[in-house]
Amino acid sequence: MNKFLFFTALLMIQLISSCSDDDDATRDDESANLNALLVEIQEMASSVDCTDASDWTYTAYGNKACGGPVGYIAYSTNMDTARFLEKVAQHRRAQEAFNEKWDVISDCSLPGEPSSVRCEDGAPVFEY
Repeated sequence: MNKFLFFTALLMIQLISSCSDDDDATRDDESANLNALLVEIQEMASSVDCTDASDWTYTAYGNKACGGPVGYIAYSTNMDTARFLEKVAQHRRAQEAFNEKWDVISDCSLPGEPSSVRCEDGAPVFEY
């Protein structure tokens, strides 16, 4: 009977440790998906050269664990803004779900919101 309890305990320890490894892999996969979506958003935003600041605006992106955006991203109004803003919203929702699922903590600081966008060497630059 003692051997049975020993092997049962050993099996339980192995199952518990294997579950935590699976959770880490899933968290890593979800984090990689979030990062890939953010890269796609950044590529969309940088696909247009900034030559006229009046054609540019910005939006908040991401979702900190305490609430509020991770930052701001500039984009041209001469691009497919509906598709771009949907990607940004998709990322925000995914990051919020990730934060809740994995009990992510944050520093709770909020990034400063830009007042406008100017063009410098073909790239958008925030003014505060």
